[in-house]
Amino acid sequence: MTEQREFKRVLIVPHVRKPGILDIVRRVSDWLKDAGVDYFMFESDADALGLDMPVTSPGEAYGTDLAIVLGGDGTMLHAADMLWGLGVPLVGVNIGKLGFLTAAEAHQAEQVLADVFAGRYYVSERMLVGCVLESGESRSVYRALNEIVVSKLIRERLIHLSTYVNGEFFMSYSGDGLIFASSTGSTAYSLSAGGPIVTPEVRCLLLTPICPHMLFSRPMVLDEKDRVMVCVEGEPERLSLSIDGRLDVEVPEGAKVEFIALGESVRILELVGTSFYGTVRRKFMSPPVCDEP
Repeated sequence: MTEQREFKRVLIVPHVRKPGILDIVRRVSDWLKDAGVDYFMFESDADALGLDMPVTSPGEAYGTDLAIVLGGDGTMLHAADMLWGLGVPLVGVNIGKLGFLTAAEAHQAEQVLADVFAGRYYVSERMLVGCVLESGESRSVYRALNEIVVSKLIRERLIHLSTYVNGEFFMSYSGDGLIFASSTGSTAYSLSAGGPIVTPEVRCLLLTPICPHMLFSRPMVLDEKDRVMVCVEGEPERLSLSIDGRLDVEVPEGAKVEFIALGESVRILELVGTSFYGTVRRKFMSPPVCDEP
């Protein structure tokens, strides 16, 4: 989806532990200053980098027009979580190895800014995957841009999970766990577990087994309206949920765990002239060369 939008207040979200991050933050802030754009950072990030610049907190970021994310996919996931519910679009500059969610590489930072502020971008609306965890009278809802993983807490044991789709028994799985991913997450953990690559415009829920100990272990592509209930077969088993790799939650014994596609979305800016298929080819067919030790 294309749009023309004026960006007056811009948040810089860096991965503060990346080598060379201070230099690129200064490059980005200098460009914004020269363009007459108000910019700021989260106070914790500015303190970590020892920078004297305008700051805010996640709870006070209302009115932000754009977030420039400096890091890799993990930093993009972090930024999406910190700005949840504000409708702030994200544009990423990759300082990691893969950076599948980012728009360009670090050496292209100024060009990315020039393109975005000139309106040479389009908005990719990314569906989220959700999980509802019910235990007794307690009910918790989690969301992820990439995936939510249900897995075992005791590494040496197999877990046996039954899945129900829209209330109907579907399949029993034995293995290390299950990945429930969005189409955006199809190029992340699900891919490494044998799942399909799905273009982000497709609104669906992916179910991918992890190290299945069974003959039938095909990943499934489910409709966005499907609801998947997961429960433990046999004796109670200690399970955990991993939400985008940023949050781990232990599942109480006997809890109900349901996975759904959420109606909300995260807005990621892509540059005109780029495409998902080109990104797949560039990132996976021509991987970055590792530095020699």
